[in-house]
Amino acid sequence: MNFNIIAKENGRYLDCTSFTGVLSSEKDAIDLVSACFSNDTGSLLLHERSVSPDFFNLRTGLAGAVLNKFQTYNIKTALIIQDMELLEGRFGEMVMESNKGNEFRVYDSVQAAEEWILSAAHESVMRLG
Repeated sequence: MNFNIIAKENGRYLDCTSFTGVLSSEKDAIDLVSACFSNDTGSLLLHERSVSPDFFNLRTGLAGAVLNKFQTYNIKTALIIQDMELLEGRFGEMVMESNKGNEFRVYDSVQAAEEWILSAAHESVMRLG
């Protein structure tokens, strides 16, 4: 899976930009956690194209397993979804609940997701300091 480290004035995050590999297993989630730790960040930005279609079908259990890994390792994760049809049904219900929390949120733009990721990273640093 390909990724870039995006460094801004108020923090940094791992931007998963893969076109060929997809986040399709718990192992992939662990690889992303490792990449975050290796690059000194606790924030991750995913794009719908870098996530397996199984992620959006809650019956597969993939979203739950992956998000549990990210939560266990305290990785703040934003997912950019532009295909609004993906937000229908059970997945959409899960997104509505998760967007109230501070571990995983879904956005329709990189700018909005980045603002949340960087504010979340900034808050974490402030609590540690």
